[in-house]
Amino acid sequence: MSRYRGPATLISSDGAEVEVYVDLRAKQREWSGTATIADFDAGDPHDQTLRLPDGREAQVTLGDSEAWSDILTLVGSGPPPFA
Repeated sequence: MSRYRGPATLISSDGAEVEVYVDLRAKQREWSGTATIADFDAGDPHDQTLRLPDGREAQVTLGDSEAWSDILTLVGSGPPPFA
């Protein structure tokens, strides 16, 4: 299992970017984790891009968060950008 903890950028379908802190885990070709985020309108939760500091990107789907929480769940699509 590989893991990445650190900064990333979440990019919405309309191009809005926000800096986040992620905690991601991959097991084979499945990966998921959480993003700590504040003041971000997710728009379409099925069309998000996650960019790591080295420029690697992957598509993610945002899950629900608790009311008043700044932590979102992420489910990755395709190969993990950190493995």
